[in-house]
Amino acid sequence: MTMQATSNNAVHSELGSVAVASGELAAISPKFAEGYARIRDVTDRDGACPAWAKALYMACAATVRGQQGHAFRELARSRQLGLSLSDARGASLAVLISRGEATYNAFARAIDEAFGTLSEQSTDPVPEFKLDRQAALDYFESYFGFVPDYVEVMADNAPRALEGYVLMRQWSLAENMLDAKHVELLLCTINAAEFSSRFVNVHANGARNAGASEAEITEAVVCAIPISGVASWLPGADGIMEGR
Repeated sequence: MTMQATSNNAVHSELGSVAVASGELAAISPKFAEGYARIRDVTDRDGACPAWAKALYMACAATVRGQQGHAFRELARSRQLGLSLSDARGASLAVLISRGEATYNAFARAIDEAFGTLSEQSTDPVPEFKLDRQAALDYFESYFGFVPDYVEVMADNAPRALEGYVLMRQWSLAENMLDAKHVELLLCTINAAEFSSRFVNVHANGARNAGASEAEITEAVVCAIPISGVASWLPGADGIMEGR
């Protein structure tokens, strides 16, 4: 049974959730199915954020949570809605800096599958990137308006690692093929899906600085619900409100 739009109802058959579109949820509870479909109306359709971007945010968060089937479906849907390969590759490095190499590898393979391609490899010499401890501290001062304690600990005890962190962060957030606003918003989704209000707050502020509206930030956090349930909303909302 697939519910069609009547009055204010969502069109279940048009949404990205297999459980909604197939009528499986409606067979158990039409009321619950309609409630979830209205959430998917926000996550799956153009709104404050474009639908392709929200599908990408969910694909990234699903990969972080180990939901590879869900990640591939959302990535394929994002491609169908307009995601470019270069933006997908850019998102993969945001995933790496956020959650590490194994998660990056899983997301990169999902990109290969969704786009029917293979990741390129480079044998070119890596250019020299000049950076020292003070320049790294200056970067964080310019980003946050202060130098966080956790940055000072790395600067004092592992300055070479801090240099690497800054180079990765500079590219991921400011030089990425994917627009900086979308990078910050997908990181809001990831961190809400992981129940981390602290890092939702960091990236909600970063999204604001990149020009995101409150509606865009809120939609990005709502995108965590299909990945981690409504339990993701409270820490996500806390992270949004802490930055106001």
